[in-house]
Amino acid sequence: MRKFSEAHKEQCKTVSLDIPRVQRSVKQFPTGSQYEGTWDVLGMSGYGVYKFPNDVIYEGEFDDGLFHGEGELKYPSGEILRGKWKKGALIDKTLIFADGLEYDDIDWSYCRMPDRRFTIEHNNGLQPAGQSYMTPEQPSREVPQGYYDTGDGFYDPKTKVIYSVHDLTAIIRSPSVREQRWIIDNCRSNPIPKLGPRKDLYEEWVEPMLHLPNNSRQDSMPFMAPSKSTPSFGQDYDSVYEFGSCYWRKTSEGAWNKRFINFEPTVD
Repeated sequence: MRKFSEAHKEQCKTVSLDIPRVQRSVKQFPTGSQYEGTWDVLGMSGYGVYKFPNDVIYEGEFDDGLFHGEGELKYPSGEILRGKWKKGALIDKTLIFADGLEYDDIDWSYCRMPDRRFTIEHNNGLQPAGQSYMTPEQPSREVPQGYYDTGDGFYDPKTKVIYSVHDLTAIIRSPSVREQRWIIDNCRSNPIPKLGPRKDLYEEWVEPMLHLPNNSRQDSMPFMAPSKSTPSFGQDYDSVYEFGSCYWRKTSEGAWNKRFINFEPTVD
């Protein structure tokens, strides 16, 4: 074997397996897809743009006809899926919405209570009262009389369909009964209804306590003192205790209820 190797040293040298790539014109496939980019003898390879029949576009790296390397999928609605592929399999991804907001599948807080900010408010901060953003797109588009702004179009409660924002005679879709109720309750409309506080969006906070109140004994709450005020709770309570500007009340059943604040004390 050694003699054979020495006699054929020149023939046994490694040879580069890099396959040359060439640029070709747009290739149309029978499926309705098309590709424009570089090729090698095995197929699509290198960098190119692949368009699916549903107008989704992949732009990035290929190898042997498969997505391979870095690239991004662009959807007609504006979303972008940016990622890294390995032989056609997506191994790392980042989803970016049409308005530029980047999705985080680990700590996603957008549009979750108590954070209800638009993307533009995430990026630019909240505006002062009277100048708040009404929609994520600026400037906000004008809503026709009697319609509701659903984001993708204008909803007419009379015909119960959603029309194009560019043509009120072009129907986009027909929402379900459940969505129709949601649109009327939540979407911007013309005329604008009277606005006011929404109690369902309020959050109640209580003062932190070092010791939980005992249901039966007053001396279990050494940090509280009997109230010298006479706040009206709307019903009779056996005990009312004051803690700073906060009050705790206890009913005859022995249960402590949440605090009340900013009561006016009576004059002795």
